[in-house]
Amino acid sequence: MTKRRKLLTWLGLFFSLPAAGYAGVSFIFYSWLSAAEPERWPPERAGVWAFGALALAILFFGLFVYCLVSLIREANRRYREEQKAT
Repeated sequence: MTKRRKLLTWLGLFFSLPAAGYAGVSFIFYSWLSAAEPERWPPERAGVWAFGALALAILFFGLFVYCLVSLIREANRRYREEQKAT
């Protein structure tokens, strides 16, 4: 893994989890808006925003898992190489 890819993977790991949490909270918030003020936020309008936020939460969580697995695999690969060298 190159230094650039490793840096991008670490940045993806650190930023994707808070982004997934924010999008998840947004999903809950938009769902709540529909229930709290149905005349201002009809279910059709709130549903578009809520499911958009849910899609982003799933996407960012998937990115977090991908970055985590990539970094673990790289660490395991390096460890095996060090064990072979000794």
